[in-house]
Amino acid sequence: MSSSMLTQRNGASDELIATHLRMPEITELLSAFIARHEVNKYNEQCPTNERQTMRVETTGVCRGNWKIYQQLKIEGIHEGSSIKAQAATDDDRRLPLSLLKFKDNNGESNSYVLVIPDPDTRAIKIEFNEIGKDGCNLSSDSLSLNCKNIKWESRLNYKIKPDMCSKLRNYDDVSEFEMATIDFWQCIEDSNEYILRCTVRTPYRNDSQIKLRCLDRFLNEVGLSIVNFGSNVTSVGFTSEKKQLETQLSIRMPKAFDRYYFIIDDQNHPSFSAFDCLTPDKLGLLLEETNFLFTHAQFDPEYPEWFTEHKATIGALEKQRKIVFNSAPKFSIIVPLYNTPISFFNDMVESVKNQSYANWELLLVNASPDNQELKARVEHEVARDNRIKSITLAENKGISENTNAGVAAASGDFVSFFDHDDILEPDLLFSYAEAIENNDNVDLLYCDEDKLMPDGKLAQPFFKPDFNIDLLRNNNYICHMLTIRKSLLDTLEPNTKEFDGAQDHNLTLRAVEKARNVHHVAKVLYHWRLSETSTAANADSKPYATIAGIKAVQNHLDRLGLNAKVEQARRPFTYKVTYAAPDSHPLVSIIIPTKDYANILDNCITSIVEKSTYDNYELVIIENNSTENATFEYYDKLQAKYPDIVRLVTWEHEFNFSKLMNFGVARAKGNYLLLLNNDTEVITPNWIETMLGICAREDVGAVGAKLYYPDNTIQHAGLCVTGGVAGHLCQSMPKDNWGYFALNDAQQDFSAVTAACIMTKRSEYEKVGGFTEELQVAFNDVDFCLKLREINDLIVYTPEVELYHYESISRGVENNTDKQIRFHKEVAYMNYRWANYYVEGDPYMNPNFTVGEPGNRYYHL
Repeated sequence: MSSSMLTQRNGASDELIATHLRMPEITELLSAFIARHEVNKYNEQCPTNERQTMRVETTGVCRGNWKIYQQLKIEGIHEGSSIKAQAATDDDRRLPLSLLKFKDNNGESNSYVLVIPDPDTRAIKIEFNEIGKDGCNLSSDSLSLNCKNIKWESRLNYKIKPDMCSKLRNYDDVSEFEMATIDFWQCIEDSNEYILRCTVRTPYRNDSQIKLRCLDRFLNEVGLSIVNFGSNVTSVGFTSEKKQLETQLSIRMPKAFDRYYFIIDDQNHPSFSAFDCLTPDKLGLLLEETNFLFTHAQFDPEYPEWFTEHKATIGALEKQRKIVFNSAPKFSIIVPLYNTPISFFNDMVESVKNQSYANWELLLVNASPDNQELKARVEHEVARDNRIKSITLAENKGISENTNAGVAAASGDFVSFFDHDDILEPDLLFSYAEAIENNDNVDLLYCDEDKLMPDGKLAQPFFKPDFNIDLLRNNNYICHMLTIRKSLLDTLEPNTKEFDGAQDHNLTLRAVEKARNVHHVAKVLYHWRLSETSTAANADSKPYATIAGIKAVQNHLDRLGLNAKVEQARRPFTYKVTYAAPDSHPLVSIIIPTKDYANILDNCITSIVEKSTYDNYELVIIENNSTENATFEYYDKLQAKYPDIVRLVTWEHEFNFSKLMNFGVARAKGNYLLLLNNDTEVITPNWIETMLGICAREDVGAVGAKLYYPDNTIQHAGLCVTGGVAGHLCQSMPKDNWGYFALNDAQQDFSAVTAACIMTKRSEYEKVGGFTEELQVAFNDVDFCLKLREINDLIVYTPEVELYHYESISRGVENNTDKQIRFHKEVAYMNYRWANYYVEGDPYMNPNFTVGEPGNRYYHL
């Protein structure tokens, strides 16, 4: 085994390799032992007056987790003196180190363990200094370490002194309550950077000043951008006397898969300082965990197996063929053909003929009459099945008018729109007919879909929400397989050529304006083929489609009398809809509860005043039990500076977020209420008018925004009402990661949004009784939104409004018994009050997604 191979894994490999040492390697190792023996022999023979008072002797060594653990015997130290040590490489690069009393060496008081990094360098020199009570340097000694020799000696020690190695390795863990520690618990890839989430723990002192540095394997300084998410004091479990300061950090650093040494310095308490190594194994594990968490169903490699397990079985299909529905709707399936590849045509027709529900007709609208091969295949299918009909056009008039020719010939109760190269699952029509049988008000149907890849595999499943009007205005998420009741379709203005490329989107928007019920079949029943010219594979294949889509959405809004502007959004075939604020320029009351932390409140208010482009607002500050003088001084300055917009109201009772909100709303003057946390910061200048334009719609009850942690990861992009109670979607994903089918970048409807930033109408707030005061801390915003949904108000999330939210990244479980009891009561309240959501499911979250946490927040199957 070569030396280069042996260095691949530090520590664990020393144990393994020790059992496979060869003679040349043993010879080299013995040479290192002899060299050390000569040094010790010289010290023993040297007269007392010729040697240093301090004597440092190595008594054992091992490596592990990319650290060197050196057992030392230090003699000649005066009583009351302390030892300081420093280490450097042969080219004078400083190394961090920890010098710890060895507590497991037969009671010897002069035994220590030196812990230093195991970098890529040849030699390390360690200087030891004896510091007297008066701070003077009394004596010194040094050690020189040959890293190559240390490597081989460690390997031999794992073989012949395993007990010693087990005591030395990870010895720095023994002092975890006396020194600083760092615990990495998440690593997020963001373009060419890593975002490391960690907890730094130090013995608690009220004047601690923590500084964090990082070195790579060559001891080069690594540039860090550090965000402090806050600190809290915790008790050490085994004693009430000791406390720790826990600080949550987010560290942004260059992306390179390597080992890193993190050095934690407490400027005021140097004895607490320590270092640790983020090993490649640990880094890889963190990346693997985070990548798994962020890998949603669209790119789930196990989807083909999932689909096989969930599609209709042969037995189920046979049973479906025997079922007779009273309504027995007939489906007219329209397929415009234009130079369709024969293999695609055959697959498409077979998928219709294999339907377990038999009451259908297939209308093949052929706009390529000169294609003799295709013409022959069409005639062949027509001759074999009288349900298949051919409509031959003299020329290609474009997809809209070609489709119109099929609609004109349709004789069914429902008209389905099917692309010429796609495939249906055999139970699609049965599932649609079953939905119609159960609800005779259904006027439009659609289902989930996936992509049929060029290699024949299925991938990229799109599990859609139930009807979502704001998402439909953002993009044609309904898409396949669009099916509309014929009697409704006949009342709609037909598509014209100007809508080619967005004809389905235009038709869907027209239909939902009049439909009594839009039904979503939550099964993957449609396979959208990926080919070089298909929209599914290439968004640039139909550049005219975006123009047509903007026109379709704009016309839809105009028909409804909604004053809004449509433009292309950040992705192909998606549209940004900006609703105009009411002409009356209404007063918006921004209601902010707060307690102390004047600097945090000031950051929030400064961002509002300096960035907001809407000028008719008031700031209602709800003071709740502050104790710091600086807070009240800030209130005075704030009211003096902004006398026309700032009002301070005081809630003198216990903290209860719901009561605070209700109290603030009662004292607000505006008819539009913007509830805002004091630890937020505005990013988007036109945030108020953007939310106001949406909120002013008659069908909207509340509007939420997109919130980021200060390290530019997502804190809130809508809520799913699944799991224990509810969860923040896409939490901690990088700001520019739009997630599952880019949904967190799409304006859409949800069951709930966070009250950290939420706008509502006073009329709707009062209609549902405001916030439920039994919910003191948790879930009151979810409950409020669900009460609005109960009266059929929409809850709209818009990514067009962005704010920072300086909330802790690891709030976790409530940290004392009383809080835990209160939290469980609030969970119980939500599960009792809104049991239908936890049984029937959140309509805006597809039932195929897991309801287990945390996968429910990342669109996992």
